[in-house]
Amino acid sequence: MAKKRFPCGHQGQGQYCHRCAQEQRSLIKKEEAQQAHDAWIALFDTDSVNLRKLDNKQLIDKIRNIINAIHSGTSYTHYKGKRMRYDRNVISIPVNRDYRLVFHVIDGKLHVHKLMSHEEYNVKKPGEKTQ
Repeated sequence: MAKKRFPCGHQGQGQYCHRCAQEQRSLIKKEEAQQAHDAWIALFDTDSVNLRKLDNKQLIDKIRNIINAIHSGTSYTHYKGKRMRYDRNVISIPVNRDYRLVFHVIDGKLHVHKLMSHEEYNVKKPGEKTQ
């Protein structure tokens, strides 16, 4: 079978140019990946705490799930959260070995205050007012 020239200028033996089709699929895949990445970045603007310093997607999802569950009524004790002894209105929930979520009780409701690293959590009392 003889090679024929496609309108794009490539030569081949099929009904269409496979090279151009592959390039088009690759371009579409890159655009979809970019859109998914942009949507992921846009989620950070809606978060109630700054999660941009984290680089682990599973950890970010876990934190978002904990915050959403707490705001929807799940008890903080379900996530091994504890009230602080120095201020009973401050609740600390361990996310993993490296991070803690700190909530404040305001008018009987839990409001997320801050995501703290283990070092930051141990050095400074999380509910202490800063001047």
